[in-house]
Amino acid sequence: MRALLLIFCMTLASCTAHIESPENRVEQFYLFYLNAFVSNNHQDDLDSAQMRDFVANDTRLRLKEVMSIYEQEIIGADYFTYAQDYAPEWMAGLKIGKSQDYMGGEALEVRLGCEGGKSYPLKVYLRLEEGKWKIYRVRAGDGYEQDIFDDKAIAAARAYAATIND
Repeated sequence: MRALLLIFCMTLASCTAHIESPENRVEQFYLFYLNAFVSNNHQDDLDSAQMRDFVANDTRLRLKEVMSIYEQEIIGADYFTYAQDYAPEWMAGLKIGKSQDYMGGEALEVRLGCEGGKSYPLKVYLRLEEGKWKIYRVRAGDGYEQDIFDDKAIAAARAYAATIND
């Protein structure tokens, strides 16, 4: 029995030892995403292999659902940057904070560079999915969040789209 428990613990330890840190995952995501965002190469499409690797499945599916609604006003800016545009020279200002435990996952601050050498904060939330830390939620630094998980807001957007789409 002890031998079985020891084997189980060693197996568990070896599995968790290969999980990349939340900080590294978020940094890799934003380096990829900002380059794709500014180059418009479509690698940041929600169904791309890279997005599936970095973003939680339900978040990707919810973003796709919301963006499919005609004239929706739920997503007013890019979900991962909370910006309309981004300039390549701002990427050098990317800073990734230390992760903290948050409701069974991790949360950390990301500072995106912007014009004039300044930066602005985002709060990025991750959870383990498919053995990797994946982004499931992003908020602006002031706490504002686009309502992609608000079923009432989505229903209202669909109802409004039906009235103008006829």
